[in-house]
Amino acid sequence: MIVTRRPPIIPRTLFAIVASLLLLAWWMVYNAHSVYDSVYYLFVPLNHLEVAPGSIDRLLSWAWMIRATTLLGVSCFVADLTTRRQWLMRIWLGLGIAGGSIALLGLLQKATGAQMIFWGPSSTPGGDYPFFATYYYHANAGAFLNLVLPPAVGLAIRAFTKPEPPVLRSVCLTMALLTAVSVLANTSRMAQLLGVIMLLVIVLGPVRQALRRISRTERNLAIAGAFLLMLTAFAVGQASRLDRPWQRWQQLQAQFPVDARWMVAEAAWRGSGDAGWFGLGPGTFRVAFPYFTGYLGDRVNGVWHFLHEDYLQTLLEWGRIGAGLWTAFLFGGIFVAIRHWRAPIAATWSPRRRTLLPLIVLPLLATAIHATVDFPLQIASIQLYVATYLGICWGSGKWRGTVAGGR
Repeated sequence: MIVTRRPPIIPRTLFAIVASLLLLAWWMVYNAHSVYDSVYYLFVPLNHLEVAPGSIDRLLSWAWMIRATTLLGVSCFVADLTTRRQWLMRIWLGLGIAGGSIALLGLLQKATGAQMIFWGPSSTPGGDYPFFATYYYHANAGAFLNLVLPPAVGLAIRAFTKPEPPVLRSVCLTMALLTAVSVLANTSRMAQLLGVIMLLVIVLGPVRQALRRISRTERNLAIAGAFLLMLTAFAVGQASRLDRPWQRWQQLQAQFPVDARWMVAEAAWRGSGDAGWFGLGPGTFRVAFPYFTGYLGDRVNGVWHFLHEDYLQTLLEWGRIGAGLWTAFLFGGIFVAIRHWRAPIAATWSPRRRTLLPLIVLPLLATAIHATVDFPLQIASIQLYVATYLGICWGSGKWRGTVAGGR
């Protein structure tokens, strides 16, 4: 028996960006200038080419590049995988179920008054930030929930506009409800604001369009069901302490001017000139940043593993060239998705493709905005979802029309 396999379908622009990023970053690892000694707080020099750029810490950059290579590979793999219609639906279901399970865990923790992640220590290490589900920092939990919220709601819409089994409808609706309530229960103000905006966009867009496609009787049932869901969400929210997010909004005016993230962002901007065209090396922020904040004295305390501004941190670690390539990877994928979704060929796509793509672009835009005040793009789980979404976006340029009525 002869089995023939087609070569992977990867967009040329995506391949060029990924290859350039990997070539640049692995060279920085190979030609690393030093290794940081955390005991004596000094950089131990290594043999390297003096005239060529290199990382300031080979070990940190090596570890980070293992992750970066995997994530970029995931995007290329997903870009090829989504050209096969059945796999796009499987990915969509996986996103909804995984997101709903994380939301359920977080709501259970709040409802039971848990002091920490169920299997974790009794208090958060080094800070008083409220946790949620498997995340120590509430803003990262909020960013993750915002990533899965539109696809989860989209699954519920699809389940009720298609002849799906009742069990599947129940699962999809439950996942969407849990995710939406979790966004409101989370105490990150930026994540909550972006989540509410996305919910409004979805209600005014896909939900309204779905209601137009069903009969009047089904529409009345859907409205009645939505009312019951609102009552259920209110009850769950009361048990999950929705008053805490409201208390944090009341503290915004007092906290905003004295937030340390603005001072460290200014220090990072000042130090970005020292990073130059090639940067200090992937993953080296935490060992390099103390040298940029010396002039602030005791106004900045503790160790900053991440800057509350993903774009400035990328500029420090990757330099102007690397930051430009990452920008092209992120916003280029969003641009490609929007361009092809609005193109005439999109009319020949299967309904699942036309429905899912905007529900992928929307949370990517929300995450890109959130990254200006927090560090969601530095967290491995969020990076994996963003890489998957960008793979779908880049791969949409290779989608072809399907037969009429394809699901």
